[in-house]
Amino acid sequence: MNERGDTPETRFAISLADDDATKLSVTGGKGATLARLIAADFPVPSGFCATTAVYHTLTDTPEIRAAIESLEALAPEETEAIADGSSEVRSKIQSRTLPDTVRHAVTEELDTPDGDTYAVRSSATAEDLPTASFAGQHETFLGVSDGEPVFDRLRDCLASLFTERAVAYRLRNDIAHSEVAMAVVIQEMVDPAVAGVLFTADPVTGNRHVASVDANYGLGETVVSGEVSPDNARIDRRTREILAYEVGEKRYALRSDAGGNGTEPVALDSEKQATRVLSDAQLRRLVALGGQVEDLLGTPQDIEWALVEGDFVLLQSRPITSLFPLPEPAPDDDRLHVYFSIGHQQAMAEALPPLVVDWWRELLNNTAARVRSGNTEAPWAVEAGHRVYIDITPLLRFGPLKRGIPVGIAAANEPAAAALQGLLTGRSEAFPAHGRVTTIRSVGRVLRRGAPKLVPHLLRASGRFIRVFVSGPPEPRREQARIEAWGEELASRIREPETVAERVRAAFQRSDLLTVLSRLLPRIGPLLVASLLAQKTLERLFPDADTDLDASSKGLENELVTRMNQRLGDLADLAREHSEVREALRKEASLADISEGEGGQAFGNALSEFLDEFGHRASGEIDLSRPRWNDNPATLIRTIRSNLAGTDPGTHRAHLQHLERNAAAAATRLEARADHGVLGPVRKAVVRRLIRAYRGGIQFREYPKQGVAHLFTAVHEVISDAGAALAADGRLDGPEDVWYLRKEELFAALAEDAPIDADIDARRRAYERDRKKTAPPILTSEGEAPAATMEPERTEGVLSGTPVSSGVVEGPARVIRDPSSESLEKGEILVAPTTDPGWTPLFLNAAGLVMEVGGRMTHGALVAREYGIPAVASVSNATEEIRTGERIRLDGKRGTVELLDRSERY
Repeated sequence: MNERGDTPETRFAISLADDDATKLSVTGGKGATLARLIAADFPVPSGFCATTAVYHTLTDTPEIRAAIESLEALAPEETEAIADGSSEVRSKIQSRTLPDTVRHAVTEELDTPDGDTYAVRSSATAEDLPTASFAGQHETFLGVSDGEPVFDRLRDCLASLFTERAVAYRLRNDIAHSEVAMAVVIQEMVDPAVAGVLFTADPVTGNRHVASVDANYGLGETVVSGEVSPDNARIDRRTREILAYEVGEKRYALRSDAGGNGTEPVALDSEKQATRVLSDAQLRRLVALGGQVEDLLGTPQDIEWALVEGDFVLLQSRPITSLFPLPEPAPDDDRLHVYFSIGHQQAMAEALPPLVVDWWRELLNNTAARVRSGNTEAPWAVEAGHRVYIDITPLLRFGPLKRGIPVGIAAANEPAAAALQGLLTGRSEAFPAHGRVTTIRSVGRVLRRGAPKLVPHLLRASGRFIRVFVSGPPEPRREQARIEAWGEELASRIREPETVAERVRAAFQRSDLLTVLSRLLPRIGPLLVASLLAQKTLERLFPDADTDLDASSKGLENELVTRMNQRLGDLADLAREHSEVREALRKEASLADISEGEGGQAFGNALSEFLDEFGHRASGEIDLSRPRWNDNPATLIRTIRSNLAGTDPGTHRAHLQHLERNAAAAATRLEARADHGVLGPVRKAVVRRLIRAYRGGIQFREYPKQGVAHLFTAVHEVISDAGAALAADGRLDGPEDVWYLRKEELFAALAEDAPIDADIDARRRAYERDRKKTAPPILTSEGEAPAATMEPERTEGVLSGTPVSSGVVEGPARVIRDPSSESLEKGEILVAPTTDPGWTPLFLNAAGLVMEVGGRMTHGALVAREYGIPAVASVSNATEEIRTGERIRLDGKRGTVELLDRSERY
C-alpha cells in the first residue's frame, strides 16, 4: 500500500474535486456535500479533505478505544460524567503524533489551494445529515497559516468529535460514538466583503416558499456564532419579492488576520452599522442560487455563503432538520390549504405509528367520501410528522364557518385558534368566500348524501333536547348501557369475520365518522347542547356568581371519570383492610402473587369488576398500538399503590360528598336569588331546571368516548393478532412490528405467504425522530406553522398558558410523559404533555395540573374542574421547562405557573 492508500476509504487526503470525495464514509457530511456541489459546478473554494482514515489511524489504540467505549454507557443527563469522559478522549487524541504518511499526504494536497491561509473545518460522518445536523458541535478554525499550524488544527478538529456538546448530542439522538468518524475539510481562505447564512425555507415559520438570509460584513462566523445582530431579509422564492429587510446592529466584522494568525474583529462605524449589507438584486441572486442547491440535495438547506469580489461562493450546506414535515399527500391544486391536527383536538398531540396513521386517515377519508362536496378527490385527512391532520380549507371558504371554526378550536386549544385567526387575517386573499350559487350547490350535495341518515336522528335529538328542560336528563346508568351496547356493536362488526385477514380489512373498511356521529349525536348531543345553553343562560342571569356556578358543576357521582377514580379509591381502601395485599402492592408484586395472600381474592375480584367496565380504556387511546388496561393494568396498580401512601381510608368518598354538598348549597343560593317579586317562584323553578340541565350535560360528556373506545380496542386486538401471526410465521421479528407497516403492506402480507419488504428498523427510527418534534396544531400546505397572535408576556421564572380550572396551589412538580409507566404521589402537581381518560387514575393524587396541549373543554380541564384542582393548559414546552421535584406555584385563574426555586433567584 502506498502512503495515500489504495482505496478511497484508506487514502489520507483527497481533493474535493475527486469523485470519491462525495462518499460520506470518506469525507464526512460537510466534505461530501461540498464535493457534490463542486461536481455540479457550484462556486466552492478549492480544497481537499483529510479523510476518516486519518481519524481511524490516530484513534486505533487500546487506550482511546476503551475511553470511547466508556462514553457509550452514559445517559444525556449525566453532564459531569460526559464532561470528564469527553475531555479524556480529546486529550488522548491531541497527544497523539500524526504519522509521517499522513503528514506527507496532507502536505501534497496543501499545494493545491491558492493562498497561504486556510479554513480548517471538522466534517463528521454523522453531521449535515437529513436527520441530524450536528450544527455547532465540532471545531472550525479560520485563517490558519501554512505549515505546522495546519497539522495542529487538523488534530484539534479530529479531537472535537468528542466535545461535550457533540457527545451529549449523539446520546440524545441514539448515535453510537463508535459508529462515527471525523474527516477534516481544508480549503483556501476567502476574504469576503459580506458573508452569512441562507435558509431556503423559513426556519421560524416553516414556510417552504420563503427564504431567510442573515448577513454581516466580513467573515460569516459572526453570523453563525450569534456574536452580532446581522441584517435579516425574508424573500418570497416564487415571486422573488423582498418581504422584509431588517437592518441589524452590526457592531463589528471579522476579518482574516493580516499576519496569518487566525481572525481579528474590526469595529464598524455607525454609518456602516445602519447600512444594508445586501441589495435587493444580490438577495435575489443568492436565493436563486440556494434554490438550485436545494434542488440538487433534495431538501431545504441551511447554506453558509460569502460574497467575494461581487460573486457568491458556497462554504457549506446542510439540511434544515428543525422543519416539521410537509403534509402528505400534497393538495391537487395550487391553492393554500390549511390543516388542523386531530391529535390537538383530542388533546393527544404525540406521534402515531404508521399503521395507526393509516387507520385514522381511512376513517376520516371514508367519512369524506360519503359527504364530499364538489368533484375533488383530494383526501380530507393527511399525514405530517406521524400525525394526522384534516384539511379545513373548504370550510374556511364558507362565511359563517370561517368565523366559527376558530371559536370551536379555541375550546380545545386557544393558541391554535389564535394562530388560525392570525393566518385568516394575514392571508385573507387565500380564502375567498364561495359565491352564493356555489354555496347552495355545495350544501345541497352534502345534504343529499348525509340527510337520509342524519335527518331522522336530528329530529329525535330535538325531542331529547326539549325533554332535558321539561323532565330532566335521562338516567345515567341506562344511558351508559345504551352507549356501551352501541360501542360493542361497532366492535363486533370488526371481530365477526372468520379470518385474521378479513378482520383486518374490516377494521379499516367498516368504520367511518358519519356512522359514529349518527348514533352519538342524537343521544348525547342534545344533552351537551342543553348543558351549554343552560350554562350561558345562568352566567347571564348571575354575572357575579362565578363561585356558585363553578361549584354547581361539581360533585357528579355518575360522571365517568369521577366514577373511575371513586372505584380506584375503593380498591385502595380494600387493600388497606388486608395487610398482605397492602404489603404485596408496596413491594410491587405481580397480580398473581397479590391474589395468593389473605384478602387477595377479594382485591382481584374487585379489580376484575373495574376492568369489566373500564378495561377497554388506555392512556393516549387514539394511538391504537397502545395496550389497553385489560392487556396491562400496571397503570392502575401503580395508582392504587400511590394512593395507599398518600390518603386515609374513605378520603375520596368524603371529597365527592363535600363537592355534592357544595353544589347543592350553591344551587340553593342561586335559586334564592331568583325567588323575588311576584314571578319569583317561576324564576326559581326556571333556575332549578337550568341547573339540572347544566349538571346533566356535564356528567354525560365522557360517555361517547366510553362507547367509541370499544371500537378502538377491537381494532387494537385485530391488528395485534395479525402481528402475532406474522411474527409466528417469521415474517416479522416481533408482533409489535406490525404497527410500522402501511395498510396496503399489511393487507398484502395477510393475503399471500411472501416476505414483507419493509425496513421496520428505519421506520421505527423515523417515528422516534418525529416523536421528539413538537407538532403544530395548525399547518399549511406550504409547511408554515402559524404562530399564535396572543403570545403571553414573558416573565423570568413564570410560564403562561390558558387558565382552565381556578385556584392556587403550591407544591412539588412531577413531570410525567407516559402514565402507563410512571406514578404520581399525593400532593404533587402533575405536569404532562396532555391528558385523556387514560390519565384518569393519576388525578386521584394530583394537587394541580399543567398541560402543554389543551383548552377549557378538553379532558384534563374538565376533570380538574370536577375535582376542584387548579389547572393551566397550553403551557408551551412545560415538560421541558419544569423539572420533577422543583417547587412551583400554579394559578388556575390567571393561567400562570411560577417556578419558585428559580424565580426566588431573580
